[in-house]
Amino acid sequence: MNIVFRNNLFKFGDTYWRQKSGTAMGTPPAPPYATIFYAIHENEMLKKWSERVPFYKRFIDDVFGIWLTHDDPAQDKLLWDEFYIKE
Repeated sequence: MNIVFRNNLFKFGDTYWRQKSGTAMGTPPAPPYATIFYAIHENEMLKKWSERVPFYKRFIDDVFGIWLTHDDPAQDKLLWDEFYIKE
């Protein structure tokens, strides 16, 4: 995959460009690369937040999860902000 990402060429209008980072949408390796990248971060997030997120399912880029609120609304907002901003 390193070879693919370092030599990612695409055409825009009448000119050709080499993308410096990431991968272009529509290229064959893009979906598996994105899935692997997200899965790594997803596993870390679920370990950290398992007490607040008892149910979590993902299909490609669609996610459904259940967030258990804290009894104290102020504490719940702090937890949600930490979850949403840092993850």
